[in-house]
Amino acid sequence: MRYLLFIFLFGMNWQVILSQEFEIKETTFKNGELTLVADIYSPNKPKKEKIGIALIQGSGHSGRSNVWSFLMAEFLSENGYYVLLPDKRGVGKSQGDWKKASLLDLADDAIHSARHLKKLHSLDQVGVMGLSEGGTIVPAVATQSEVDFVINMVGGALPPERKIIHEVTHTAMEEGLSPEEINGVLELHALYDDYIYSENKDWTVLEKKFENIKQSSWSEFGATFPNTPDSWVFDWVKRNFKFDPMEYWVQVKQDVFIAYGANDHNVPTYECAYQLHRGFHKAKKTNYELHIYPAGHSLFESGTTFRQDFRNDLLKWLDKR
Repeated sequence: MRYLLFIFLFGMNWQVILSQEFEIKETTFKNGELTLVADIYSPNKPKKEKIGIALIQGSGHSGRSNVWSFLMAEFLSENGYYVLLPDKRGVGKSQGDWKKASLLDLADDAIHSARHLKKLHSLDQVGVMGLSEGGTIVPAVATQSEVDFVINMVGGALPPERKIIHEVTHTAMEEGLSPEEINGVLELHALYDDYIYSENKDWTVLEKKFENIKQSSWSEFGATFPNTPDSWVFDWVKRNFKFDPMEYWVQVKQDVFIAYGANDHNVPTYECAYQLHRGFHKAKKTNYELHIYPAGHSLFESGTTFRQDFRNDLLKWLDKR
């Protein structure tokens, strides 16, 4: 479980140097008793109508130093948009603990961030952009707030449980595990499921399973998963694995832009696209765009550069605001 959750919960966290075509100032905002910290990117050449975008961080320990999110903040600000880039709760200077939070708790943080951004700069419009896990919760933000538009960048439209099984399967393939070894990995996760949702919390079966894994051909891979009954991961899973984004997507009234990568090993792109099209059509929602690009999870085309077609489509859509 720890291995499969590595990307999902910890994401990308590389350091790069920002170009200064905008001003960056630290700000704080509140959600209840929590004080959350963010950077505000103010463009040197803002749009005629002042528009802001509050970013929602991806999974795990994602803060303002996360390369993926601050490259997006930089790109948007360079094109005239005010951007709020937060330290996720429990990361950097933000209070709280994402490990103990529900996805709806994080959605509530995002709602307060968007309100703060709009008030701080007296903006005409403010939208939210969810990155990966942030895109999973962005429809909950939209349905419970007054934001003007919604962007989902490679966020799953399925319950996290299904996304994780997709991810761990592809990770096992990339590690060179055989079909039978991957079968064993999936059995382990089925046993996790039994343990997490059982009332008596009997660890005996999993303890025996890990003894067998130690003697197996995939022992090194298996050793990366939680192997003690008190792992924090289990409470996190119980709190969040059944969250269904589609329950919220079908209620979203705002304009929506969605971007996926065809080669994404973290998110089951085509199943997500199908569920979104299906849900929107049933809800008679037409004010959305959904694009699938020939890219992986980051939507980079080379190094740390977002694909040109993605950038063009996003800016064209934003220009309609």
